[in-house]
Amino acid sequence: MASTTSEPTKNTAARKPKQVLRLHRRLFLLVFAVAVLWQSLLLVDTRLNQYYQALKDSFKVILTIDNTTDNDLLAQIGETLNQKTDIVSVQLFSAQDGLDVVRKQNPQLVEALLLMGRNKMPAYFELRLADTAVHNVEALLANLTAEYKGLTPHYQAEHARLVFATGLCVKALRTAMLFAALLFLAFMFMVEAYPSQAPKSHMMSAVLSGVLAGVGAGLFFVLLIYPTGFLHTALQTFTTWPRQVLLLVFCALLGWTLSKWQKF
Repeated sequence: MASTTSEPTKNTAARKPKQVLRLHRRLFLLVFAVAVLWQSLLLVDTRLNQYYQALKDSFKVILTIDNTTDNDLLAQIGETLNQKTDIVSVQLFSAQDGLDVVRKQNPQLVEALLLMGRNKMPAYFELRLADTAVHNVEALLANLTAEYKGLTPHYQAEHARLVFATGLCVKALRTAMLFAALLFLAFMFMVEAYPSQAPKSHMMSAVLSGVLAGVGAGLFFVLLIYPTGFLHTALQTFTTWPRQVLLLVFCALLGWTLSKWQKF
């Protein structure tokens, strides 16, 4: 009897399939779609933030001095302006300094001014505002002109509105991305909290499928940019290596989680 019961056991052990690494096609497609979406969001976020920084750095307010004022009084006004919380920096330019700045940017304009006999420009203050003050620049300048007589403000209102709107878009996009990442982490935690009967080799193959999906998403955007002829410049402009590494880690973790979930 002992030999009879042991024989099926040996046959069952012999028929047990060997666990090997294999790719999960459905898992790969799902992670690939998610990776493409994340790649798109990362590229838009990087470029939008660069655009916002350029807009913010180029926005400034000019306060021209209407009447001739001595240098000590101008320096005192500059110090009081610099102490205000809504103003990041203050620079005082004399009439000759202003003419030199215009000459560097537009030499033809300086020559035209000299021909017209206007060989001097008014002295002025150049202000850079805090991010929170750009949206309320009209009210801020109204208070400044009321406090300091003889100062006339000059700025581009459309530029200020564009800086505020772009900064709002950057914050909204990053908040949405962070919230989505937290939702993915919560989903992974909920799946990991339950035991799984899936073989270890299948989990490792799911991780490999997730990594390949992340690499495929990157190659997809490379193929999109390559026909433009500016691939190297575009890669430096739209993404960074740390972000790509984080995306690959995310794809690997998502593949591991989906292999335990097994509902795809």
